[in-house]
Amino acid sequence: MARPRPGGIKSPHAVKRHPILSPGAARIALLLVSLVLAHAGHAQEPGPAAEIPAVPVTLETSLYALPPDAGGGFLAVLLFTPAQGWHAYSHVPGDTGEPASADLRLEPPGTPLAAAFPEGRLKPDTFEPEKTARVHEAPTRVFVALPAAIPPQARLAGTLRLFLCSKSSCWPAALPVDLDVAAPAARDLPRADAQPWWPEYGAALETTARVAAMTPPGIPEAAPEPTATPGGDVTLSPRSFTPGLEVAGLLKASILAFLAGFILNFMPCVLPVVSLKLSSLLAVCGHGEAVSRHRTLREHNLFFALGILAYFLGLSLLLWFAGLAWGQIFQSTALTLALTVVLFALTMSLFGVFHLPVIDLKVPEKATGNSRNGAFVTGVLATLLATPCSGPFLGGVLAWTLLQPLFTVMAVFSCLGLGMALPYLMLAAWPRLVRLMPRPGDWMVSLEQGMGFLLAASCIYFLTILPQEKLVAALFALWTTALAAWIWGRFTNLSQSRLHRTVVRGLAALMVVAVTAFAAADRPAPSVTWMPYSQAGFESRLGRENLVLTFTADWCPTCKVLERTVLGPGTIGPLKKRYGLTLMRVDMTGQSPQAMALLASLGSRSIPLTALFPAGDDSRAPLVLRDLYTTSGLEQAMENAFGPGKGNPSPMP
Repeated sequence: MARPRPGGIKSPHAVKRHPILSPGAARIALLLVSLVLAHAGHAQEPGPAAEIPAVPVTLETSLYALPPDAGGGFLAVLLFTPAQGWHAYSHVPGDTGEPASADLRLEPPGTPLAAAFPEGRLKPDTFEPEKTARVHEAPTRVFVALPAAIPPQARLAGTLRLFLCSKSSCWPAALPVDLDVAAPAARDLPRADAQPWWPEYGAALETTARVAAMTPPGIPEAAPEPTATPGGDVTLSPRSFTPGLEVAGLLKASILAFLAGFILNFMPCVLPVVSLKLSSLLAVCGHGEAVSRHRTLREHNLFFALGILAYFLGLSLLLWFAGLAWGQIFQSTALTLALTVVLFALTMSLFGVFHLPVIDLKVPEKATGNSRNGAFVTGVLATLLATPCSGPFLGGVLAWTLLQPLFTVMAVFSCLGLGMALPYLMLAAWPRLVRLMPRPGDWMVSLEQGMGFLLAASCIYFLTILPQEKLVAALFALWTTALAAWIWGRFTNLSQSRLHRTVVRGLAALMVVAVTAFAAADRPAPSVTWMPYSQAGFESRLGRENLVLTFTADWCPTCKVLERTVLGPGTIGPLKKRYGLTLMRVDMTGQSPQAMALLASLGSRSIPLTALFPAGDDSRAPLVLRDLYTTSGLEQAMENAFGPGKGNPSPMP
């Protein structure tokens, strides 16, 4: 077997090599990994005498003399070299992986010895780039200081524990250390300070000391504090950071609610709708007689304010009877998605794709005013958009109000509505105030389109509220809304018959409602239970059930990728039902001897690994998938192992 490349100056009397993987074997291993990735994880069927691959790392040990100014004594150097394409995690804890460690002692008399580890290179995780860890990809030295007085026949013994990963698998390596250190004074040992790696020793001491300071020994973990439960013995006396805004009576709550409602007009949630309704009023003000304009303004603003008050009164009843908090109604996925679709339809209207009756935010071409229904519904919509916002004064008001009787809740919410409706009530009472607003002109078209972009931004905000699993369905609902808006505007106009307009627009609206309902429907998330591995449980099920065994560990990022994708509930759930599978997970985080022996019996020492044990006579010849594999690869392997004619039990109904 070819020897690995030396990593430093070695004494012929002080070097002991532990060849574990040759370069030729490493190239073969990399070729196999490439084939696995390219061909979607072909399964393997190891026989009873399957050859176990070698650990992808080599270890060399050597002994040097320390200079007097370094305390004298001797220095053992453990040089490990990961195979090409592999890296070992450093002793420094990171976001992923398991830190390297060593359990070394001087035999006899069994004196524990500390190892000094280098820091390693900071590297992002292959599958989760936001996580980083320090790793070693090149030959790396671990240093062990020995005392000057060493007993006769002494040896440095123990284990160097490394956790190695490649792009497709991870491997926990327990490398045995056995170095003859007897009678070092009688040897012609080289001086450690004369070696080119000598500065690495000082840096390794500093790194190891820093890691030790991060986790000081001997300090017991703090016991978790008991959780206070209602009716328990824990009494809290909270102190407000802004005591002036705290509410303790109806009068103060009403005043602060009125101010908070007025400020809601300027919150980002509602500003696009309010601005466009004001712009439509400006268009009305540029036409007609003064008496007609004033009547239109008064009528519009009164019904707009009435929509605001109606919504707040309805919201007070809903929150009080349902025991909800402000903004909690947006925890309903269906409501949030429906509102997002309505806003997107309004956005399409502002960009001129179609004309939406009743709730139309476009500036009218002629001074016809808005209908009472339109003003009322738009007031409700503007207030609905304000619900997710919580402006100044509102927090303390709501904290007190929602604990009060229904009459008090309705009174405070009425003040909140009056505050938000104040600008429109003032315009209704004094229509001449509109003279203080800018004169209508072409700039209103730009305002209209600019507000369309703001409404589109509001749609993005509401999409962030939705659960992650609903995002694709919600985007499809918005795409359908855009298609329906185009059909509405392209294939209907006032020159056509009422029947034609009704049919086309009805079909477009029905399409939007159907897709939105489908996207908002709560479908139970697939749930799959993996039982933890135990030798007794495994042996009792072997040959009797279709058994899937997967090996994983907290320090194995590749395993976590498989758990989130190929072995996730959405994939493994239907397969479990189809083949009547029993799922068992072997946790290698603690390197259980039983789990390690089982992994070795499957012809491997690296993970991830998934083994398929069919029921019947073939249970002793499981089908094995190593490293990374795809969903199609897993399905193909299960069809091979558990399909018809394989002696498997009947699938679960």
